[in-house]
Amino acid sequence: MSVTMDKELLVRIPSSLYAKVKKICASEYKSMSAMIRELFLEKVEENLGEKEMRLLEKQSKGFHKGKGTDWRKVKRG
Repeated sequence: MSVTMDKELLVRIPSSLYAKVKKICASEYKSMSAMIRELFLEKVEENLGEKEMRLLEKQSKGFHKGKGTDWRKVKRG
């Protein structure tokens, strides 16, 4: 399954933490964004049950087939 990375998330962290994470990323030959992405996915997978993961997979497939809500047209507030 291929995943398109098309959303950005601005993350602000203290300089001291950034320096430590940067060293870890350099030693593992990873970018900072790859490290954050992996940690985020691990956290999501450990907190969601099997039923929720199946629902996410189903909805993701539907979205990629063009079935879904255009969130730009949804009224907010």
